[in-house]
Amino acid sequence: MKISAVTVRVKKAFVNDFIEASKLHQANTVKEEGNLRFDFLQSLDDPTLFLFYEAYRSQADIELHRNADSYRTWRKIVDSWMAVPRVGVGFRPLAPDDGEQFRYP
Repeated sequence: MKISAVTVRVKKAFVNDFIEASKLHQANTVKEEGNLRFDFLQSLDDPTLFLFYEAYRSQADIELHRNADSYRTWRKIVDSWMAVPRVGVGFRPLAPDDGEQFRYP
């Protein structure tokens, strides 16, 4: 299983647009076969700071996601709205350690 936390800081003028585009992106991503979890979060302290928490079965599933039309469309739309380049950090699960427990019910 592959997990990443991706932080995105958005220009203030584009916060609402980013939320709208990213909710659609999230809804499409959770339909991907290899996706176990894809959460889209906004900071309580800084409305321009967002976090994507992503879990996939394998590296191959991440590559499928990155090549999906919905991901490429999302990137094309939101890239210019980002105040700084997004930052992704990979993680490994410790508890629970069964990837299926990460999947939405």
